[in-house]
Amino acid sequence: MNLHLLRSTSSIAIYYDSWNNWLFADWHGELTLPAVQVACLELGRCVLGRPYARVLNSNVQVTTTQWEVAGWLAQEFLPFLTLAGVEKFAWVCAPGLRGRNIVQTIINRLPLLQLAIFDELDEAVSWLQQNPGEYATGCGLPLRPTESQSKLARAVQQLELLLRTKAAASSGA
Repeated sequence: MNLHLLRSTSSIAIYYDSWNNWLFADWHGELTLPAVQVACLELGRCVLGRPYARVLNSNVQVTTTQWEVAGWLAQEFLPFLTLAGVEKFAWVCAPGLRGRNIVQTIINRLPLLQLAIFDELDEAVSWLQQNPGEYATGCGLPLRPTESQSKLARAVQQLELLLRTKAAASSGA
């Protein structure tokens, strides 16, 4: 992998892998719903600016995840990945059964996305590299349709507004 840092928060580092032409999301620490929402806003900004057909998502360094994260991801964020142009999503689980159960809960709610669970990063990389198609050339994907881009932009704006509203409410309390 040849990684270029795009964005980071307290719980995620988001890279572009120029050798494989995909997005690499490297999560770490305790994943609370507020931390995940902030991290997903940064992910949303990344996919808004450029389409990525493949995403490598690693939870290897995650220590704990709140159960409410799974429902929010499945209902509020991950459905937009297909709109953003993501075709294949490799999810490397955190060690431990609970992390795998949370990921499986999410997968069960996302039938349109080609998503696979892995225990090892190397396995996930190999799976993403299978049948890379035209997006492996390094030229990137064609721009997404205007309607899809508009929907995606609105989703990112809504998440940003939600986080600002929460921040304002907690600072005023």
